[in-house]
Amino acid sequence: MIAIVLAVAATATDKVDLRPEADFVVSGIALLGAAVPQLMQTQLTPAHCRWCDGPDNTGLPGTGSQGTLNGVDAWFHDAMTGWLVSRGTANTLSDVVGYVLVPAGAFVGAYTATGPYATTNAGWRAMAIVGESTLVSIALVQGLKFTTVRKRPFVRYGTGDTSGGTYDVDAPDSRLSFGSGHTAIAAGLTFSVATTATIQESEAAPWLWGAAAVSTVSVAALRMMAEKHYFTDVLMGAAVGAGCGVVIPLLHKRGGPLSSDTVSVTAQGAAFAVSGRF
Repeated sequence: MIAIVLAVAATATDKVDLRPEADFVVSGIALLGAAVPQLMQTQLTPAHCRWCDGPDNTGLPGTGSQGTLNGVDAWFHDAMTGWLVSRGTANTLSDVVGYVLVPAGAFVGAYTATGPYATTNAGWRAMAIVGESTLVSIALVQGLKFTTVRKRPFVRYGTGDTSGGTYDVDAPDSRLSFGSGHTAIAAGLTFSVATTATIQESEAAPWLWGAAAVSTVSVAALRMMAEKHYFTDVLMGAAVGAGCGVVIPLLHKRGGPLSSDTVSVTAQGAAFAVSGRF
């Protein structure tokens, strides 16, 4: 008799697990929801804003006028735009921190902070959970952007241009302010790492929660300094990312809807027996 054991899921001691057939579906749908709007931005973005806070595709009608912009967003705009560093520098830093440093740190943290009950490939499973959480975060924020169609601060305040540069007021992206994708990614990555580590009873969990807070606030602040987002934009991005970063790992907790037991396949001649929960 030839016994073949396919360990596609975690063993009994692991605190988090994967359910590949379900994870592929969730991640695949989320990837489409994140990528398609971005790739077809020109075709999908309405020609005019829906959440305009003033005249469409123009700056303020007068000096110092706040138009229809709420007081909280107006205050944070005036306080944060160009604070510490210039708008362009803040924009570049937000890309580097949000798209390079935070993802790198998050996946390293997921791989290493697997806790005392982890078995073989636990780090890879944790990384998969973090990736899934982040994809769902991005997809949800993309849906918000293309539903609300809010123009960015630099459009409303008349500080952009029409030359096709970073602050092009005529670009479709200039009407996709709510919520902040950078902030959602940072929160989705870091909160999912911290939640997964907590479930796994890793000693690094408290440090990862602290890193999640610092990373999310830092990216949010840089996006406001760059005049790319209002306070409510980054707040919504943080809420979506953090929410997915907590809920998705909890669904992968052993016994949850996105977890599965080890699948065993025994082969004897032409007969096969499959056991496990699918």
